[in-house]
Amino acid sequence: MKARELIDRYNKGLRDFNEVDLSRENLSGVSLTAIALIRANLSEVNLSCTTLNEANLYCAKLCMTVLYRASLSDANLCEADLNGASLIKADLHGAKLERANLKNADLTGANLNDVSLVNADLTGANLSCVSLVGANLEGANLSEAFLKGANLDGAKLNGANLEGANLGGASFSEANLSYANLTDTDLSHANLYAANLCDCLLSRADLSGANLSKANLNYADLREADLNGSFLVDAQLSKARLDGANLSKSNCYKADFKGAFLLGANLNGANLNCTNLSNASLQSIDSSDDFNAQYALD
Repeated sequence: MKARELIDRYNKGLRDFNEVDLSRENLSGVSLTAIALIRANLSEVNLSCTTLNEANLYCAKLCMTVLYRASLSDANLCEADLNGASLIKADLHGAKLERANLKNADLTGANLNDVSLVNADLTGANLSCVSLVGANLEGANLSEAFLKGANLDGAKLNGANLEGANLGGASFSEANLSYANLTDTDLSHANLYAANLCDCLLSRADLSGANLSKANLNYADLREADLNGSFLVDAQLSKARLDGANLSKSNCYKADFKGAFLLGANLNGANLNCTNLSNASLQSIDSSDDFNAQYALD
């Protein structure tokens, strides 16, 4: 179907265009609110500045589609294929993208507040400066994604895979990251205030200068993580693994390390005032003894 034909039919009141083939057509700037395009082929279509609010794009094919500044608030994009799509500055507020394929998609500056991206694939996606406040990303794959400066305050990321992602300067205030995989991630200067990182994988993560005040890091794996200059005021790190972690110059005032593993951790210059280290296993970073831990008690 040609773009002109679809627009004419839409203007006459037709809304059902399921399974239509519009590949490579130009629909930029058109208003198509509440249109049904289930399983439609929209690959490489120009949808710049197009209004698709409340549209049903379930299982639609949008590979390499241009959605620059498009409005897709409350749209249904569950299981849609957006591989390599351009969604720069698009408005997806409240949209459903569960199990959607967003591999290598460009979402720079997009509004993704309150979206559902449960089990979505965002491998290698560009999400720099994106707003994901209150978004649901449970079980989503964000490995190697670029989220520098993104706002994920209050977002749900439990069980998400963010291995190797760039999260530098991103904000996760009060977000749920329990059981998430953050191995080898860049979280330098990130805001993780009061975030839930219980049972989170953070081995070799860069958390230098990060704000982890009041964060829940109980049972988290922080082996060989870089926490140089980080803020851990009132943080909970009970039974956390910090073997070989760099905590130099960190502020651990009133932090709870009860039963934590700190074998070979670097605590040079760290503020340990009022820190709870009861039953924590400690070993000097220069010690030649591999397994002879000392136990610090209050």
